[in-house]
Parts: sequence; structure tokens; C-alpha cells
Amino acid sequence: ASVFLYILLYIVNVDAEGIGTTPSVDCQSQPQASYPFCNINLAPAERATDIVTHLSIEELIEQTSSIAPAIPELGINDYNWRSNCLHGWSLSGGHWSSDLKWTVFPAPIGLGATFDNNLVQKIGAATADEGRALHNIMLAKFNGSSTEAAGLNCFSPNVNLLRDPRWGRFQESFSEDPYLLSVIGAAYTNGLQVGDDPNYLKVAACAKHYVVHSGPDNLRASFTAVTTMHDFYDTYVEAFKSQVYAGNVSQIMPAYSGFNCSKERDGAPDAANKFILVDILRNQFETPNISVISDNGGVGEVYATHHFAKTPQAAAALCMNATTDLDLGYDEYYKKYLMKALNENLVDKETIVAAVWRNFYVRILLGDFDPIVNVSYQQINSSVLDSKENQELNILAAQKSIVLLKNKDGVLPLTTKMKKLAVIGPNANASHTLLSNYEGIPDKIVTVLEGITAQLAGSGVNVTYAPGCNSTSCSDDSYFKHATEATEDADYVVMVMGLDGTLEGEKHDRVSHFCNKKDIDVLALPGCQGKLVDTIASSNSHIILVLVNGGPLSLGELYSNDKIRAVVEVFYPGALGGSAVASVLFGEYNPGGRMPVTTYTSSKEVPDSTDYNMNTSPGRTYRYYTGTPEVPFGFGLSYTTFNYSDFKLLPMSIKQCDSVHVQVMVKNTGKMMGDE
Repeated sequence: ASVFLYILLYIVNVDAEGIGTTPSVDCQSQPQASYPFCNINLAPAERATDIVTHLSIEELIEQTSSIAPAIPELGINDYNWRSNCLHGWSLSGGHWSSDLKWTVFPAPIGLGATFDNNLVQKIGAATADEGRALHNIMLAKFNGSSTEAAGLNCFSPNVNLLRDPRWGRFQESFSEDPYLLSVIGAAYTNGLQVGDDPNYLKVAACAKHYVVHSGPDNLRASFTAVTTMHDFYDTYVEAFKSQVYAGNVSQIMPAYSGFNCSKERDGAPDAANKFILVDILRNQFETPNISVISDNGGVGEVYATHHFAKTPQAAAALCMNATTDLDLGYDEYYKKYLMKALNENLVDKETIVAAVWRNFYVRILLGDFDPIVNVSYQQINSSVLDSKENQELNILAAQKSIVLLKNKDGVLPLTTKMKKLAVIGPNANASHTLLSNYEGIPDKIVTVLEGITAQLAGSGVNVTYAPGCNSTSCSDDSYFKHATEATEDADYVVMVMGLDGTLEGEKHDRVSHFCNKKDIDVLALPGCQGKLVDTIASSNSHIILVLVNGGPLSLGELYSNDKIRAVVEVFYPGALGGSAVASVLFGEYNPGGRMPVTTYTSSKEVPDSTDYNMNTSPGRTYRYYTGTPEVPFGFGLSYTTFNYSDFKLLPMSIKQCDSVHVQVMVKNTGKMMGDE
């Protein structure tokens, strides 16, 4: 009877909430039931080795595609490797039912501002739970077939060092500091991968974009980054090294761009670059089993846009020989051209076998080949999606990511002892903007205006609103009149300004925007936004400026303007960001975020974006910059005060390679609880 029950549990289809699933691999039927790869008592490496012995060369090549087809004779369903989870599971490309909603956490740049690796690990764990639930639901819906965006791997975290504030994908990574980037990135990876079941990965994380990569995004398919070896090791590769050693990451995604660290090397595109993939990743970092997947179309671009290979089959061979195991791309270069490369002796069968082995190894670690009853993660259902616990975590993350940049005369926190509060700005009531990119589908979005309105409900305070601009690019001042009218007799004006996905994102870096045909610096508030702040400040001396953005914003004279009493950086704070912002403005939460990057005074202080040398004058990031920043790395105020004392180094003298411990007493000397 127990055996019968076991088999019944194994083959049952999922119910509406995702409890139990149709398996990805049928290991109950013959002949595969007797094959070693279906034996759960064998090590994952042995099982992966057995799988590849059953495959023809044609089947092996098919399994190098990110849309890996089914292998019916082995009971293996198809698998789609294309999923993202930068700050919650991404909707990108998914075939989601309209009733499915889940958590969208703050953008990674905001998570970096928390300086809280434990919090970030919890966010990774919550994201993995929701990813598993979505996978289980979709696996049942499509009868064991994996669909786009619902696999068990995800292309996250992004641990590219944030060296250039103009980069459109600045919002996707955590910091300009290699150590902070490493610690926060590894925490997110551990949260994604490690759960209560020690036998399986909860989700397979994929660190990207390996290795020297951060714009310009419009040139990424043909550009080669050049650095010194010192910058390579001391700045760019450190976070990826941490992904391997501290995060035990399952996959690596090479960047679109090429890399060259000396005149002696060929500067190959990263998906075909043996130096970074074989010499560094495989050999120096000792990762023979890690799976490497190209970025979307990255294999084809070795031929089509980099012109590094003379033929498509040569491009496929170069990438495969560099140990890029999976070809992520609708052009399917591996599927189309690897056989031709094999016939021309550009690649050997053993190299292809090794690549496919690594891919199956990851799937086995995820429990994809095991009975559902053995894999506790396969029982995760829709109850975790945007759960009360995840909503609370989401608000806390947004609160902890907020950085108080200015608070003249302690104007914040606000109280309800006022008659009128005006909320102005193109981002004040913008909902989707708060989500950043690679976002999911939240159950609700709370804008800053909505958060403030809810905070003041029943207080008798009159809240007025006007966007002030027709868009975030704010090309002219035609909407200013309504904004100035909304602020008349207001006790305070909260101005919610900044950027959005039309101004920064993948494939489009930040550019300057005109205000009434006048060119505005690329790092400043775009278009006429700065002029709008000035206009409102001319008639009201109690301005609270809230910045919504990924890349940092240079405020110039606005920062020192005494009428702008407070400046609050909130980045892209996620679906519940408006509630978090309101809780900070009105003192329910004391902000403790710190700037994870440097804010420069203007783009004149930033070298050309194609220049990857860290010390090119005046230098990049706080580690090399020789000028005076508008806001330094690590800066952030609080509503309370702290005193430092009893600073000690233990021991006082050390030898090379010894460790040193730092001890300091921190005391809250103010009137509010605070995070320091």
C-alpha cells in the first residue's frame, strides 16, 4: 500500500495552488527507471555522467540551447533556461495567468543602500520561494513542460561594479565598492539557492555580466573593454570571485562586450574569451562544474557584431571551446552551427559532452530529476505569492534603502500640524516607475502620493497634487502653472522628481535632456525638472525633495538652496515604495540608508564611458576619485544622533596577510531609535 501511495503521489497533477506538480522528468517508466541518472542515491555528478551517455551527438547539441527540447525516450521534458529575478521574480516573457501576482522588491541599487546583507539574503529567499511556486504552478499547467520565465534558474544577481552613473542599467547592481558589492551579492545568491532542504538548490542563481562590463550599453554588442591587470583583479572580478567562494553560485553569464587586459591578448568577446572563462573562472577559481550561459544572442554576436569570428560555425566553436555551455538566444547559433563546427574540426565532441554534462548537473541539483515527494521545494504553492510576510519584508526593505541626504533645521520628520501639503512632480503619482526594470506583477502598487494621502487620512490636512511636467523628461515649463497653483498657501511641498525607465534602462544609457531647448547636464534632474523645483522654491521655503532614480542625480545649486529643506533619496523602492516613503517623511521609520555610490557634481567629473581604467583623471568611484563629490559614498543622515567611542584595533600590530579586528562603541545619543 505504501508503494502504491508513493507512485500515486508522484504522477498526480498539480491542483490550482501548485501543491505537487507534474514532474519535469519521468523516472518511473522504463527503460529510464533502471538508468543511473534516475537513481536518487547516486551523486549528482554520476547521474549527469550517465545522462550524456544516452544522447546522440544531435541530441547533445540540442541540449546546448537555452530552450532545451524534450528527450522523450528518456522521459525528460523540455526545459527553458530563460528566467530573471533581480529583485523578485521577473515577468519577462512569461505566460502568466491573470490571477498570478507576486512581490516586487526595491531595485538592487536600493538594496545596496541598506548595507544589510542579512536583509538582502531574506529577500533572496522570499524571491526563491515565489519563483518555486510559479514554477510549480506553470509546470502543472503545461504538463511538465518548462516555460519562459518559469524555470528553476534565474539570471541574477547582477554584480557589475557601478563605475559610471550614466549607465542605463545602474539600477540593477548594488554598489561601486568591490567589497560591499561582493557581500550583498553573495547574500542574495545564498538567499536564492539555500533553503531548508540541504539536498537541493531552491533556485539556481546566475551571476552576471561576467566580467568587466558597465556600458556604454548601445555599444555592448561590439565594444571591448580594456583594463590594467590591477583594475581587473582589484575592482572588477572581486564580486564574481565572491559569488563563487561565498555564494557557491550555480551559473555565470558572460557579458556581451569583449575584454582585453593587455596587448598580448586578443580581446575576445566575453562568451568566447578563454582568459576570463577558462584561465580565471574554471582554473583559478576552481569551478569545473559551474554552468556558463551566454547573454541573449551573445554567441551569435561573436560573428555578427563583434566580427571576431569569420563564420557562424567558428563563432559557435569559439564560445563552446571557451566553455560557454548554453546559448541563450532566439537565433540558436549552437543548434544551427555546432554540427558544422564539429565537421570542420573546430570543436570536438568531448567539449560538447562536458558542456551538456554541466547543464544537466545544475538541473539535478535543483531536484528536477527526482520524485516530487523527495523535493520539499516542489510543494511550495501560491500561498507564498505576495504573502503578508513578503509584503512586510518589502516595506522594510524599502524603508531601509531610503537615504536622508539633507535635513536642514530638522524639518523632517513632518507632523500633521499643518493645514495643507502639496505633492508635486512627475514621479509623485507614477506607479510603474517605482518597480524598476526586470519587474514582476505586484498585487498592488502604492505611489508616493498615495502613501502620503493614506498617511494623512483623517488628519484634516488638505493634500493637493500636480505633476508639474508632462513626463519625466520634462522638455518645457508648460505644466508649471498648475503646479504653482497647487502649492499656494501650502505649509510644505513634497516634490517627487527623478528618472524612470524611459530615461535609463537596458540598451539606453542616460543622455542629456533639453529644457526649453537649453541643454541640461546628463547627471542633473532631466529637462525642466530642476527649473520646476526652483520655480516652486521661489514662492515656498519649505520644500522636501524626494528623488526616485537608479543612477545618482547631481543637484548642483538645488542641494545648497536653503528653501529646499530636505533631500531624500529613495531609488526605485518597489511596489510598496510609496508607503515606505511616507513612513519616513512622517517619522514612523527613521531612515538609516547610506549611499552605495558616489554622486558627482556633474558629468564633467566622469571620464568617457568607454574608458574602464579606474584612475583616469579625476578617477572613478570613491576609491580613486580625487575631486570633491556632491554626496560621498557611504553618506546618510538620521533623525537621531550617534556617538562613537573606544575605537580599538586588535592586535595593534600585524604582519602581512594577518587579520585585524576593529572594535568601536556606538551609542544612540538622540531621542529616536535609529539604525547605524
